[in-house]
Amino acid sequence: MSALISTLRKQYRSILFGLWLIIGIVLTVIFLRKTIPPSGIASTIVKKWLGITTRIFGVKIKSYGTALPEKTLFISNHISWLDVLVLGSLIPTHFLSKHEVKEMPLFGWLATRGGTLYIKRGKKNSASDASSEITDALKKQHNGLIFAEGTTTDGHIKKFHSRLMQSAIDANATVQPIAIFYPRLNTETNKLEVNPVALFTGNTTIGESYNLITRTATIDVEVHFLKPIDSAGKTRNEIAQHAYEEVVDAIKKIKTR
Repeated sequence: MSALISTLRKQYRSILFGLWLIIGIVLTVIFLRKTIPPSGIASTIVKKWLGITTRIFGVKIKSYGTALPEKTLFISNHISWLDVLVLGSLIPTHFLSKHEVKEMPLFGWLATRGGTLYIKRGKKNSASDASSEITDALKKQHNGLIFAEGTTTDGHIKKFHSRLMQSAIDANATVQPIAIFYPRLNTETNKLEVNPVALFTGNTTIGESYNLITRTATIDVEVHFLKPIDSAGKTRNEIAQHAYEEVVDAIKKIKTR
């Protein structure tokens, strides 16, 4: 019976998402122009569209702290492709993504029109080029967001790469760390752990992940906007280490509360 319910849930959500995607395409053609300012109709459309998408997938968001409104480089840990939907529904920002996303049919076009910036890993000067693009966005008072680990993890935070932090220094922008976590209570240990349904690590394909997520009744996620970091007078290594420590500490507090 439970298998039948989860199958029907997936089918229902897939139909809803397909219809919502068509609406998103229409809105993108009319309103989005490869940029996302901190306010205005474009940012409102993106946030609302992503917010409804998360609800279609059964994601329940709890947000803590206050996100800075503009000219902020957000630095977040990375667990799932859901992170983009969740964070994009809360803050208007230029995400930095791997170049492969740009080449995805339809979704790459949507991401680009929605202001996503790209980095081509393995290409000479790719980090410098990406940093320059983020700097330009920040200088326009827009926001940028970097998943500083460079990959998704299982909730155990990896080292934050520092090269892209230079964009905040060059633009004289503020850095704000973000801790994102998908909590699930382990009934055996009575402790919170990362929900395995949300994980997008290893050899997991997007199809396999989509199947798990759409079959699951609800997925809780917490987003913690942490204490901002003034980039003035700091090196990029200092900013990366400070942000890393803030996020690690926040995740520890979530797990042990």
